[in-house]
Amino acid sequence: MTDANRQKIKDQVAAGEARHRSREDSTLFDRAGEAAIEAKDRFTAFAKEHPLTTVAGGVALGILISGLFPRSPTRRLGHKAAGLAAVGAEAAMAYMHQAMDAAGQASRTGAHRLDDWGDTISHTARRVRRDAAHLLESAGESAREVGRDASERVSRRLPRRH
Repeated sequence: MTDANRQKIKDQVAAGEARHRSREDSTLFDRAGEAAIEAKDRFTAFAKEHPLTTVAGGVALGILISGLFPRSPTRRLGHKAAGLAAVGAEAAMAYMHQAMDAAGQASRTGAHRLDDWGDTISHTARRVRRDAAHLLESAGESAREVGRDASERVSRRLPRRH
């Protein structure tokens, strides 16, 4: 290990120890502030990624808080809101079932098409293999004929010995 590497490791250790000491020196108030900032950042990121969920959660939280007060209009409308929520949940379930049925049908259709393609490819491969076998057989016969013909021509040109 070189001196430069040793010094680099010593610097890293010193920096880590300094970070550890600074964390120990921070007060409970500082840590609470840092946690609040981190929570705000996480919530902001979530809200940007899921705006509809954030709005729906805010409305639901507002309704819940309003329902805590005895004379709030939310409490009077609670029964109607519960009925509307049940109807909405039933509609969402029906939509989900339709979507799942459509996905299942698409899956079955895709499987049938893949099966058909597999049969077609298999049939074509068998036909190509059969045609290649015939071609090789024909090539072999042609090669034998050419060999016989060449042999006969050569033997005609050679002088005969008696």
